[in-house]
Amino acid sequence: MSSISNTAEAGASVSASSEYGSASIGVTAKIGTEAGASAGFDGDNVNASVNYFNGAEVHTTATGEVDYEGVGVAGSVDVYAKSGTEADAHMTAGKNGVDTGANFSSGTAVGVDVQGTEHFREGSITGGTGVSIGEHVSAGGSAEATMKNGKITVGVSGDVAAGLGLDIDVSATVNTNQIANDGKVVANQVVTTTNTVGNTLKDTGNKISNGFKKIFKW
Repeated sequence: MSSISNTAEAGASVSASSEYGSASIGVTAKIGTEAGASAGFDGDNVNASVNYFNGAEVHTTATGEVDYEGVGVAGSVDVYAKSGTEADAHMTAGKNGVDTGANFSSGTAVGVDVQGTEHFREGSITGGTGVSIGEHVSAGGSAEATMKNGKITVGVSGDVAAGLGLDIDVSATVNTNQIANDGKVVANQVVTTTNTVGNTLKDTGNKISNGFKKIFKW
């Protein structure tokens, strides 16, 4: 990996959490120039990425999450102002699938991005949208179809902006391991219930038989 950086960054955040959820808010700022590129292998997958940034940006982000018994929702809001030029691209390909994308923007803009995720034990669904206004142009998109450790993920995103930017993305993940585990639990419960019913019927039959024997002195 190679990179150059001549930037100044600052940030601050606060957060709070409980047994069933968490929330945070933070502010970050960056100004300067940086660029980098990397390529290599991760097991049977090949990875490559490049990035370039020259300008200034400020972000105010807020996140929140609520979860109970493996089911919950999470959301985030990013309000930003930026000026300059930035570009990035990435690609991963191999036994786990393909994930690729690229983005470019230049000019001055203010905007907001919103993202929400609903997750459950068998997977999750994520959706997001954003809007930006200013004298800038941007374009980008990405797509992925991967399977890793039993989790299948399919996602797409894209944006086209010239003065008014719009961005929409969606992603879904299915945990086949959890589905298999839940299937085993259901199967075991069916067996247990069947055995319980069978034993109950057997006990009831014995009690009826014994009752008849007592009545008729068999």
